[in-house]
Amino acid sequence: MGLESVEEFLAKSLLLRECDAGVIAKVIPHLLTSDHPVGSVLVRAGAANDGITILRSGRATAALVHATSGASTPFETINPGDHFGDVPALTKGAHPYTITADEPCNLVRIRPELVDALIQRVPQVSTALARRIAARSVQLGVAMLRASAAAGRNAAQATPLPTQVPDEGRRAGTATQIMTDMSASTSTTSSSTIQFVEVSDFEPNQKLIAMLPSKLLLRHRAIPLRLVGNKLLVGMVLPRNMAAVADLRRVLHTVDFEVAAISQEDFANAIVRLKIDITRGGGEGARGDAGTMITPESLTFDSADAEREAEKAVRVVGDEVVRAVARIVAAALTRDASDIHIEPEASCVKVRFRVHGMLQDWADSPPPSLAKGIVARLKVLSGLDITNTRTPQDGRIGVSAGARELDLRLSTLPSSRGEKVVMRILDGAGMMRPLEQIYADPGAVNAVRRALQRPHGAIIVAGATGSGKSSSLYSMLNERRKNRPDTNMMLIEDPIEYRLHGVTQVQINTNIGLGFAQVLRAALRQDPDVIAVGETRDADTAHMALEAAMTGHLVLTSMHANDVASVLQRLESLGCGRTLIAESISFVVVQRLARKLCQACVRVDTPPPALLENLISRRIVERGSQVQLPRPVGCDACQQTGYQGRLAVTEWWQLTTEAREALSTGATHADVLKTAYDDKMFQSFAGNAAYLMARKLLGTSEALMSVAG
Repeated sequence: MGLESVEEFLAKSLLLRECDAGVIAKVIPHLLTSDHPVGSVLVRAGAANDGITILRSGRATAALVHATSGASTPFETINPGDHFGDVPALTKGAHPYTITADEPCNLVRIRPELVDALIQRVPQVSTALARRIAARSVQLGVAMLRASAAAGRNAAQATPLPTQVPDEGRRAGTATQIMTDMSASTSTTSSSTIQFVEVSDFEPNQKLIAMLPSKLLLRHRAIPLRLVGNKLLVGMVLPRNMAAVADLRRVLHTVDFEVAAISQEDFANAIVRLKIDITRGGGEGARGDAGTMITPESLTFDSADAEREAEKAVRVVGDEVVRAVARIVAAALTRDASDIHIEPEASCVKVRFRVHGMLQDWADSPPPSLAKGIVARLKVLSGLDITNTRTPQDGRIGVSAGARELDLRLSTLPSSRGEKVVMRILDGAGMMRPLEQIYADPGAVNAVRRALQRPHGAIIVAGATGSGKSSSLYSMLNERRKNRPDTNMMLIEDPIEYRLHGVTQVQINTNIGLGFAQVLRAALRQDPDVIAVGETRDADTAHMALEAAMTGHLVLTSMHANDVASVLQRLESLGCGRTLIAESISFVVVQRLARKLCQACVRVDTPPPALLENLISRRIVERGSQVQLPRPVGCDACQQTGYQGRLAVTEWWQLTTEAREALSTGATHADVLKTAYDDKMFQSFAGNAAYLMARKLLGTSEALMSVAG
């Protein structure tokens, strides 16, 4: 997408067509673009404010979603130039309706902070938003009248809801849910009197509890208590929360249910006493982050896998083993795990999942009799030699879970009790994230973008194994591809992790002498504008990459290094001279992953003196400052851990003319980086950790761990 075409498009859009060209020019560098296929949900009712989105191409439909029945009532067609997201942008609430793509759609999104600035400083934008909301209100009113008329013809008179709705319930529900709940028929709260019960009086079994997905169970603090015939009793901490009741009704639509009140303490004790798995989804499956049901039966492995298995003359595994492998993979995807560890032990097959950097044991471990069969099944799926149990092997398994396409990178290792298997889960969707989702610091994002806009120079992404270097490289390539689609881009990998449209990707093969250096040498003859090298690990690759960056190519590569100074030392140890390093590198970023604080329960407190002194010694906090620092608490949303997801803590350096001269003349690395720090062209891990703590994204313990070493 060229910048000029975007500028012309924005000048014709409903939101910005009355704005000056200067305003549009300032908006363009901060836009986020995305493509969506037919039938995809562009925004869902109840989603949080994510800015204002303008439809650049395609067509979509906005619809009300009935809170009780789940029925969708279309009320507006969204065409190119139209925008949505104005209601949550102005109210700081949730999206009141669902928008679905009728055709392949290209979207341009303006981030929330930029929307706020435009509303405050550009009257034309405020006028456009008001005009759009007024027009949509008319369409919305007509749609509601039609829906009410249809309901009146086909349903009995609705029973009025209690007039006292708790404030928490109003906050929890979307605008559409609250409006539709007021006219929805209900049998759960037909009386203003709700009985108070204790969970211990019912002792529900696991099958009954499984009727309700864990995310709803935790969010609304509700537990199914008793099922008699088709009548279900559900205990709720807040039984008069009408939005929560409507949410439960959509899931429990096959039964008639009523609610009873339970205490918060009783609910918490029941979670522990009944051993409720708070990571499961509901019923036979589980809901992943994408909202799709993940069950063992929903997993589809590569079509090539079936061909590999057919070629085996003997059946090496049974149906029980096949189901066990599918259950393990489904459980990992449900937990949003990054790795699966399968280890044979005397009493069981120990299965562990790495979730947000921490290993978690799986309670439903297979029996030891399935150990060899599970390994054999995984080898068959990945095309490995099932007869070889003495040497390590590496392979790949392609798997689909609904609309998600994933790769499982498999590694086997002989151990004293059999073969241990570790699988890394690679999700293509996670490789294409915008830079803002990788680097929370705007300074780092702007520095990366400046480096990507240069016609030449080297961008180095460094860090430990598993720190997200490949994801960062893919996101940088995708950003460059979208802004400059007229460039020839080449990517050299080991192995290819994700198919990137518009980029020539080459996989190395050391068995035939095709390493990074050999492919890079050949790629330079292919008239490239941008070259990405998956990893610089030897002297030949390092020399050629830096020389290519100095002779007119934009080069992106990753390295194993702990900080910026280590990157320079590593390049020098590979035989690269100071002059070559200074003239070729334009930007270096080193990243370490840390657990992100749950935004629903994070608290800010005065730290203990010992902790404060530790933070001061690490230069995260200045001595003498009276600070309030964030800490994890734990809630239903984060499964009582206090953390949700991970984020990158970074150290970055953008080279200037002064830095190049100092490096070339033999200045020490410490002196060069100190000068860059004074010129605000360098940020340390401690500085980035302090920024993330100020935004309540990083806790004190994670900050200390991220700056160590």
